[in-house]
Amino acid sequence: MDSEVGQGGIDRPKSFNMAVVEKPQIVGSQQFISDRAKQICKARGEIFLNTAAGRAWRIKGIVDFGVSENKLMFDVFEKKLAEPKIQTLAPHMLFYDVMAGNLRFRGALAEFLTERLNAAKPLDPKNVRVCNGAGPMMELVASSIGDPGDCLMMPMPCYGGVFWDVGGRAEINVVPVHLTSKMEEGDTMPFQLTAKKIEDTYNKATAEGKKIVGILLINPHNPLGDIYSAELIMDILNVCHRHSLHVIMDEIYMMSIFDTEAKFTSVLSLPNIPDPQRVHLVWGFAKDFCMSGMRCGVLYSVNEAVNKAVDALVYFNMIPGPIQHVLTEIVLDKEWLDNVFIPTKYSRMREARSYMCDKLSALGIPVRKSPSGLYIWADFRKYIQPLTPENELVLFEKFMDAGVYLTPGIEAFNCGEPGFFRMVFTVYRDHLEVGMERIAAVLKDCAENGLTKPQADNAEAPTSADVKEESLEDLLGLLQGRISSSGWLEETRTQNWATQNPEALEQFKQAMKSQEGFGDK
Repeated sequence: MDSEVGQGGIDRPKSFNMAVVEKPQIVGSQQFISDRAKQICKARGEIFLNTAAGRAWRIKGIVDFGVSENKLMFDVFEKKLAEPKIQTLAPHMLFYDVMAGNLRFRGALAEFLTERLNAAKPLDPKNVRVCNGAGPMMELVASSIGDPGDCLMMPMPCYGGVFWDVGGRAEINVVPVHLTSKMEEGDTMPFQLTAKKIEDTYNKATAEGKKIVGILLINPHNPLGDIYSAELIMDILNVCHRHSLHVIMDEIYMMSIFDTEAKFTSVLSLPNIPDPQRVHLVWGFAKDFCMSGMRCGVLYSVNEAVNKAVDALVYFNMIPGPIQHVLTEIVLDKEWLDNVFIPTKYSRMREARSYMCDKLSALGIPVRKSPSGLYIWADFRKYIQPLTPENELVLFEKFMDAGVYLTPGIEAFNCGEPGFFRMVFTVYRDHLEVGMERIAAVLKDCAENGLTKPQADNAEAPTSADVKEESLEDLLGLLQGRISSSGWLEETRTQNWATQNPEALEQFKQAMKSQEGFGDK
């Protein structure tokens, strides 16, 4: 896949246009699928958040600080979901309905969002659309406003899954608006977004021949946790209006603001949006309602053409009727929301975040002061020496080997410089405690031995001569025995073995190729 070099010489994916991906090599069972499917699988596999989370889920006993989910509220929801009015099953729930959401659900969402977003005017249910997740909704909107090869700008570091959301099938490219820890003239904090940075990026991209159709913003931000001010949002809207750009505003964390002093401004709360036909709000239940498994994303747009396009595309992304019923009852229960759910959630979030911050402070790890989100943006640069993108991944692997998963800034969020990790704190308390203990142990080891330990004198690697004396059957028998031994797969990495034993690796490759049915195809 083509790449472009960002700040600091870091290669990033440039395009997920399936037409420009090289025809992949047929390996094993891939002979049974189409070239298009191979290309999609290849592109999906190059999204770090997908592959890293998959690794974490497969390792027994790992602590997950990587996936942005709120796991603090199951006991509250267990009681809520057991209520008779939610447990009701009516005949209409089992049959076809409006594909973009049944009218009762969309009406409830319009009422709910009008209040929670402090909307400038009541939201109209006819402008509400729902599908199976905010990510899929991003794809539907991107497909509606752009053609394959067109571009959306996005501030970076950013949620890395957006490359797949808008690029996987919609084939929209992402143009970074680079934010860095080094403050520029006029900045008041590191990684600060300004309208000027957006317009500068737009001008540069268009001069290079790229077609920019809009910008995608996450407010509150992921992974920084920042909340954009009303002034900044209006400045951005004016820039986009001048250049006839769409604005996709993802406000999926708008009810995950635990700081009681923080003020959130929704784009729909602004009374004088300069180009309302090009402003599209996306929200969902995954983060704010701790329900990532319920799969519900919401769109609000006053653009009739965009809504009709989404209506056509949502055929592949409908939400089951019983889930719509459950979510309708939840958003309509204002008393439960205001007196039980929201105060309990914020209290638990503040407690968990305070615990993680205190532990990181004791380790000398600075964190970004932010009022929202399920995560912390932490600065591990003092433990990464020399400070390089490669060594950021070395530290990531050391955390994984120790049984704790947290996401590195460059690979997961397209950060322009190494050393930063996002850490999700909304996890079970015992996981929080164990995870921080494992992080402390890794950092202690790094402080004492550096990122990579020298090989022990008595640990002799096998030589090519050793391999030559063994048959292929012996090698396969040894491999089978080690796989059967407890914990070997967790303790061994093929990349490590290949680096340490290049001659042995080459001999093994030659032995494999000599057997019928093996080798490159």
